[in-house]
Amino acid sequence: MKTFGDAAGDDTSSTRYRVLAAIRDEGSLSRAELARTTGLAASTITALIKSLTAEGLLLEADEATEAPGRTGPRSRELSINPGLGAVAGIDFGFRTVRVSICDLGAREIAFREGRLVEQYSSEEGLRIARGLFDDALAAAALSASDILAAGVALPGPIDSVRQRVIGSAVLPGWSEATAESMSTAFGVSSLIENDANLAALGEHAFGAGRGAKDSLTIKFHSGIGAGLIIENRLVVGSGSGEIGHFPVSEHGAVCRCGKRGCLDTFASIPALLEAAGPAGSIDLRTLLGLLADGDPRARRVVSDAAELVGDAASRACLLFAPERVIVVGAMSASEEAVIEPMTRALQRGLIPDTIAPPPVVRGSLAERSTVMGAIALALTASGWLSSSRR
Repeated sequence: MKTFGDAAGDDTSSTRYRVLAAIRDEGSLSRAELARTTGLAASTITALIKSLTAEGLLLEADEATEAPGRTGPRSRELSINPGLGAVAGIDFGFRTVRVSICDLGAREIAFREGRLVEQYSSEEGLRIARGLFDDALAAAALSASDILAAGVALPGPIDSVRQRVIGSAVLPGWSEATAESMSTAFGVSSLIENDANLAALGEHAFGAGRGAKDSLTIKFHSGIGAGLIIENRLVVGSGSGEIGHFPVSEHGAVCRCGKRGCLDTFASIPALLEAAGPAGSIDLRTLLGLLADGDPRARRVVSDAAELVGDAASRACLLFAPERVIVVGAMSASEEAVIEPMTRALQRGLIPDTIAPPPVVRGSLAERSTVMGAIALALTASGWLSSSRR
């Protein structure tokens, strides 16, 4: 079992990461393209490439390629050495577990997905996830010893410093889960983090958050969660991002956390299904179909909930003024019923002519935002991304 520092040693200088990240994002780059992308001087690029290729971190193509429409000397493409190993992302959802295996350039090698029963135990969840993990490794022609690190997403409060689950009402059987227990279960050095936080990290590293130093990601799903990126770092702590427990009404339903009238009791998928039709008559697929067909009741139920989520998001925006708000999760698909009402509510909650309303956009990774955040966490742990958490 490899440890977190095996991939890139102890040198975490920002210039090395800028070079590695640029090549990772593009797949391959010439030296000239690398200089333009990173803004580094040609002499700095030359020295870094010499060091990184000598360490075996980068490969330089034997054959030079000619860029279309250009004249002059041909360039040799640089790429990350795929033989150095891989990382894993494991996303435990409310009813689904996803496993992704990626190379060190964050390119997916294998993916597996499985269904889980409601309120599944840690033993059952880990049994299914380990089977999917083994299947993915086999599909990628890898073994657990090839995996440098794994990021594991869990839907509940996480103590990110101590790397353990805080007594969670979301998955009651997981209260003893730790990074160490995940490492034992999968045979790979692992880190754990809240699923909404990792959705924010995934969109920031690979999706709709790229290019924004500060962003707020809202996970509009079985529960309402949030992840904050400030100065390109994920903000973590004991139970950070639990926006679903913002109070909406002291006369509302009792939440699973024990409080009354939390946002989750009005806007989570279970609350929407209950409001959209007689108990048990509508499932998520049906609700999404009704939205697509323009059903007035479904649209009103969802848009009212989206306004509540947008109002909660506006409070976060008043505190740290993100450049954009990103919406992920099953309910993010509807522009008219979700994105537009959220935008209106967010704008109402801000101070006019003082804070510019950030755009509200859908995440670009669809259902993969959280598992790709777990990949980003694993890349950080193995030394292939600069520190992504604060």
